[in-house]
Amino acid sequence: MLGMSLNTIGALALSQLMFMCLFFALNHRQQLIGKLLILYSVCVASHVLASSVAANSHPAVYFLMQRIATVAPAALWLLALYLFVDNPHVPKKIWALIALYVGVRGIGAAIGTGDTPVLEALYLTCYVIPQFIMMGFCFHALCLAMQDIGIDLVETRRRIRVPFVIAMGMLVLAILIRGFIISFEHYVGILGIHVTPMPNELLFLYMFLITLAFNISSLRLQSDALQIIVPSPERAARHLKPVPSAAAKVDNPAVVNRIYALLEKEKLYTHTGLTIGDLAERLSLQEYRLRRVINKQLGYRNFNQFLNELRVEEACRRLAEPSEQREQIANIAYDVGYSALSSFNKAFKDIKNLTPTQYRDNARAEVEFESQQQLATN
Repeated sequence: MLGMSLNTIGALALSQLMFMCLFFALNHRQQLIGKLLILYSVCVASHVLASSVAANSHPAVYFLMQRIATVAPAALWLLALYLFVDNPHVPKKIWALIALYVGVRGIGAAIGTGDTPVLEALYLTCYVIPQFIMMGFCFHALCLAMQDIGIDLVETRRRIRVPFVIAMGMLVLAILIRGFIISFEHYVGILGIHVTPMPNELLFLYMFLITLAFNISSLRLQSDALQIIVPSPERAARHLKPVPSAAAKVDNPAVVNRIYALLEKEKLYTHTGLTIGDLAERLSLQEYRLRRVINKQLGYRNFNQFLNELRVEEACRRLAEPSEQREQIANIAYDVGYSALSSFNKAFKDIKNLTPTQYRDNARAEVEFESQQQLATN
């Protein structure tokens, strides 16, 4: 296949990218993950098209394709964030950084190499800065895919983390590194260093094979893929003992009772560093089975989410206790299993929509109001 022409291999890669785009446009365009996959496939396809269009004969088309292609690292990062991070949030400064590198790269492309040292230096600046930012997005996307793999309870999502890194992440990195080598080949050659960039044929072949495998997997595992593409609805109510789903067929509800009985008896959730493996061992239960129960029957997507609710509920009990009113909030946070006050505050605010201090003040006000009511009645 390496003997095939660049246009032929590029067409094969482009066909799979367009199939990927159409598949998610037709089936999952309402979901954010589906939209990001569409965006990602369009960005990578634009790189293929830009490589097939002569810059001199079609300057406007070439410029447009290149600008769309530069969004690929940001699309990859957003995809990794919303796939692998529960309750994700994109800060405004990240959007500003994306706009910055896309805009600066566009300015550099419009300037060109230039005929004067000043213009050439400006072009290099407009190329180097965005290139490092794009590589940063790629590397961080790979980190997002690999972090928290041990606490992930969504089995389908756990299985795609490593393939995602190898396939999508390495593909964008390969494109960036190749572009970096080509752009600085002249300057590196002056130093006597010769680096040969990856041939476009090989890059497109890799792109074709990876996207083909992804498309086949999407068709074969469409029902499983829905678990990670379609966001799970928020639990209607947050209780210390969630009611197992009536439709759950993974395990006997007795297992759920065993889990909570052990956690409440020994307060295991207050142990800093408790892992799902530790809990499975204490329950004499296979770890994969425990993951399924907590995910399928209790509705949690990662183990920390499960622990946070237990710990926050325990903290709420203590914050509302009259005898605990003088206890420092930091001490309560450490007692319920947190190693840092900031982690406790964030988890508490996410679950209760109040800070621990606000919760304590509300609880104190309720106690005072009830006391006044009793006095008025007497």
